[in-house]
Amino acid sequence: MTAPQEASATSGAWMEWAEAELGGAGLGDARLDQRLVTMAASFMAAPQASIPRATGNWAGSKAAYRFLDNERVDPEIIYERHRKSILPRAAGKPVVLAIADTTMLDYTAHPETAGLGPLGDLVHHGLILHPTLLVTPEREPLGVLDVQTWARDADEFGSGKSTRKDRDITDKESRKWLRSMEAAERFRRDLGRDTQVVSVFDREGDVYDVLATAAMSDRLGHVLVRAQADRRLLHPQQKLWEHIAAQPVATLMSIEVPRKLRETGRTAELAIRYTSITLRPPDGYPKSAGYEPVPIYAVHALEENPPKGQKAISWMLLTTVPVESAEQAWTTVQWYACRWLIEILFKVLKTGCAAEERQLETAERLQRCLAIDLVVAWRILYLTMIGRETPDLPCTVVFEDYEWRALYVFVFKSRDAAPATAPSLREVTRTIGRLGGHLGRKGDGEPGVLTMWRGLQRLPDIAEMWQVFEGQR
Repeated sequence: MTAPQEASATSGAWMEWAEAELGGAGLGDARLDQRLVTMAASFMAAPQASIPRATGNWAGSKAAYRFLDNERVDPEIIYERHRKSILPRAAGKPVVLAIADTTMLDYTAHPETAGLGPLGDLVHHGLILHPTLLVTPEREPLGVLDVQTWARDADEFGSGKSTRKDRDITDKESRKWLRSMEAAERFRRDLGRDTQVVSVFDREGDVYDVLATAAMSDRLGHVLVRAQADRRLLHPQQKLWEHIAAQPVATLMSIEVPRKLRETGRTAELAIRYTSITLRPPDGYPKSAGYEPVPIYAVHALEENPPKGQKAISWMLLTTVPVESAEQAWTTVQWYACRWLIEILFKVLKTGCAAEERQLETAERLQRCLAIDLVVAWRILYLTMIGRETPDLPCTVVFEDYEWRALYVFVFKSRDAAPATAPSLREVTRTIGRLGGHLGRKGDGEPGVLTMWRGLQRLPDIAEMWQVFEGQR
């Protein structure tokens, strides 16, 4: 797509979407508000393009860089405007899941950028990103509720490990989980009593302060965390894994497992156990924290007979949501399985929106640009899962070249079925829907979210096998 074509794309459907999603953000100047809308539309029309290519010409590029350099452009204002757009999408939903996770944005290839910090080591530098994605249990992405970004201090990197247990959570990076929970509770209050908002965290979120705060405080909502530590229980005097292993199997259920590194996707049969427990504070826990033992519910989903050579699924889930039946236990497992969507969001942000390729001079400019990229990444994820209109958006913003080619060959049973050039995202999502059971007849409409979920889980295995056979030709 040429630059003039990219620029003209902003005048159509994407301008309408950007105006509805981010219009009137309140940046203190109507011209800044309008530039935000124009840039969001430009990024949506060509998400993989650089800023000069996305904006289409020299004047548009210059205006975009001025916008990103303007101190009045506060990313939090952009996120707040996006939150207001989320509210009507979430209204009336009985349950909304607030899925939070952390990823690293690596800008090591751009050493001239000021204000960055170390990532996993002192060699790689960039920003830490911790967003909270709102989704329904049916896996409809509603928007990005809360976004935390920061750069680590190189002088203090690694120095706090020896004193970690003695420090309050407010002095540690793990405070990010509490902020995510606070944002989720504020959102629940805005929605009203008819909607339950549950914070969902992976094992990194298994922090005693998080569990205690959620269980003991009425200012935060419910939480669902995958356990990492084998915590001590108050009654009986056992540890978590030992105690729940002694519980009877409440039900056997099957779940689709997405493909992971060196593991194929599969259907797994899970034995579900659950019980109510009381957690004891960890040894050496600072008395200043003032937490009592924590009453909570535990649900264990265990794959007792995994395929040979594959690691069994074992999800130990801790939640403040009451679990008093096999049905409720299975519901919490299904909720946790929705966490996969935030991994897709990270993939779209980094690959589809090329967020790590942004060449800007300061971390502040990167964070302003990131605010737009994140909203665009959410929208692409939404379109992928919902299968709605995606005019002119190429499928390569989400899928690798080998993935969509393998998809067409598999679905249409012909090596010549794949188009010569990348089809639109809408065409590919419809084809993925066929993998998930969508018939694609007239009157069937677009594939549903669950159908897309099933199709997306099959695609990695198909694509990997296609690569194998192509390599043998």
